Amino acid sequence: MKILQLCAIGGTAKILLLPQINYFLSRNLSVEIACSPDSDVEELQKQGYIVRPIQIDRRISPISNLKSIYQLMKLMRQHQYDLVHVHTPIAAVLGRIAAKLAGIKRIVYTSHGFPFHDLSPPSQYLFYFTAEKICANFTDLILSQNYEDTATAQKLGLCQPEKICYLGNGVDIHRFNRARLDSTHQKELRKSLGIPDTADLVIGTIGRLTRKKGSGYLIEATAKLLPQFPNLHVVIIGGQLNTDPEPFQKELIEKIQIQGLEDRVTLTGDRQDIPEILGLLDIFTLPTYFNEGLPRSILEAMSMSLPIVATDVRGCREAVVHGRTGLIVPPKNSEKLAEALGTLLAKPELRQAYGKASRERVEAEYDEEMVFQRLMKFYQELGILFPELSKKC
Repeated sequence: MKILQLCAIGGTAKILLLPQINYFLSRNLSVEIACSPDSDVEELQKQGYIVRPIQIDRRISPISNLKSIYQLMKLMRQHQYDLVHVHTPIAAVLGRIAAKLAGIKRIVYTSHGFPFHDLSPPSQYLFYFTAEKICANFTDLILSQNYEDTATAQKLGLCQPEKICYLGNGVDIHRFNRARLDSTHQKELRKSLGIPDTADLVIGTIGRLTRKKGSGYLIEATAKLLPQFPNLHVVIIGGQLNTDPEPFQKELIEKIQIQGLEDRVTLTGDRQDIPEILGLLDIFTLPTYFNEGLPRSILEAMSMSLPIVATDVRGCREAVVHGRTGLIVPPKNSEKLAEALGTLLAKPELRQAYGKASRERVEAEYDEEMVFQRLMKFYQELGILFPELSKKC
């Protein structure tokens, strides 16, 4: 049976969707990807994945959006997919409209955080809620990465209660495991990233360089912490896409320079060796004020036995248990961020206790194998047949 996974950019497919795509390919389903053409798409194609490049803007642009719907509809009619599974806000709306017009029998939407949330301006909240409610009428199943969105959808009557289910998010707990780290390689990696030998405490974050990920607040917090922790170093993992609606890299670099932190901050750009870099950290933080679903970066850090400082936004407050696996602080508040980070920086035994509890929580709640099995069950309930299971029967 043929499944199409649809998202806006190749990076989403490569980083977020590939584990579940590989899971279903290993179970003899045909899985293809549709997203905008970019270097990540070329890389995926070279690796043997079937990727259908179709331009999908990440913003509302009526003419471009209509072109995307038309091209997606043509693609779906041509290949007659048994199920279309959509991701990311704009692509999810366009993809569901196209799937409905193409006569696709099964349409599934994973919400990586609804585009309406408690931090949305009222007009924006109403617009996105209305769009999601309309699309829910021709969506067979809506899967949420967090319990909060599931409850919100049911409370507001976004769709029939049976249409929305909790999927969760997960990580490869074997790959993200501190026990796998090689001490010699870690020393070389630390040196290559420009972390000085004198840096006895390292804070890190992961995320695209957009304003809403909050890295600017981390820089402000770092400046506040230096008098008490003079050997502190910060590692910001992630790059900037040409298609990012709010590019922030230039502004971030300027902020680092204004604060005089050029020797205290490492910008790694996009990296593939995330577990190893996380292994260099003492604390992980995500100072986001974005519409998070359930941040995989936090789960990866927790899987690496790190204590977490995160903001009180949807997704973060679900993954992190305040006072057990880390600390939750208000968003857009560098004072409170610095205070929480300072608490952990000053108490190694607390960092160790939170880090241990983080790993235990990921093993119990966020192993990606659990997510794959839930998703397989949902597919089966929609009538997707798994060849390997049929053979066993």
